[in-house]
Amino acid sequence: MTAKNIIYRERLGDVLRCLPAAKFLADQGHEVFFDCLPQYHGIFEMTSYVKVGYGQGDIINLEVWPNRYQEYRFSNKTWTEFVYAHPAINKADPTNILFDKLDDEPAKGLPSEYNMVAPFGISQGDKRDPLKIIVEARKSAGANNFIVLAPEGTQITGLQTYTAPSVSEMARAIRGATEFYAINSAPMVIAAGVRKEKKVIFYPQKIEPFDKDNLFIWDSVELN
Repeated sequence: MTAKNIIYRERLGDVLRCLPAAKFLADQGHEVFFDCLPQYHGIFEMTSYVKVGYGQGDIINLEVWPNRYQEYRFSNKTWTEFVYAHPAINKADPTNILFDKLDDEPAKGLPSEYNMVAPFGISQGDKRDPLKIIVEARKSAGANNFIVLAPEGTQITGLQTYTAPSVSEMARAIRGATEFYAINSAPMVIAAGVRKEKKVIFYPQKIEPFDKDNLFIWDSVELN
């Protein structure tokens, strides 16, 4: 068994999108570590095949920002095509986002039935208007038990907001929603792991070149 260490330090959504690379290496019999910022370490409480590590074994640096960002933009490839072109993982299935240690418990503090929208993000080049998305999602899903997944400290008059205390609680909250609406951000990536057969309404980036950053879609996703 050889140790492999994936480096992708910044951006929660991008770190999550590297999980299929870790799973691919683990399935080959390697011990897999992941070097990322400490605020993302909660991800690895949900995975059996990769854990936090720094410098163990062979280094596989998948980071785009900051050193390869211009190379990525000029490549005209999608984020997935660019990152998964690395020779160590180019045979991996980049859609295989798996949280195999996430239990079946519901998220704490949420009703038994609810619809949820995740309209906020940090690194979108094509920034969709959060308030417009909230209005559209609420019109579609209805006002009852309608919840906005929001960063800490966010308050929206007349609406119920929910801030997940951990990445695993965010995953439970996203999984438990009857209908889920999201922009191209970390919650959408989590949905790819927990909502493969449950309805998701996706508000992707539409303006070039930022449309290349969008997550792949799956059968239960509706584009908006």
